Amino acid sequence: MPFSTGLIYNPITGTTQSTQVIVTCLNDSLNAAVNVELEVFRWDSTQTVRIPVGHDLFQLAPQAGRTFVYPLINASFYEVQSDYFSATSTMINVYGVDSTGQLIQRILQSEMSLIDRFTNIP
Repeated sequence: MPFSTGLIYNPITGTTQSTQVIVTCLNDSLNAAVNVELEVFRWDSTQTVRIPVGHDLFQLAPQAGRTFVYPLINASFYEVQSDYFSATSTMINVYGVDSTGQLIQRILQSEMSLIDRFTNIP
């Protein structure tokens, strides 16, 4: 089952605004590759429309890591959905950073919620 960060508040002005979301993936398995799927969304201040920012499906070799960076232009809120298949020793973490790369938010995999399915992207 996929994981979700849930709706992350991102003020559109001020020093606590994230301009990018970084998703890190690590396959800690010694011998099994893992297939990972990521979906990233943003919302404006009305919270009525979920706008896709990124969608990636990839394979990660044993003991390998991969990082993705997605823009958060005009994002009052954002969400990352993730899932992995094959290797169970996989960690996916999410970081909101500002325009200078300073960490604003951090969501570890253990803090994410299980959801029954990925959101359909039109």
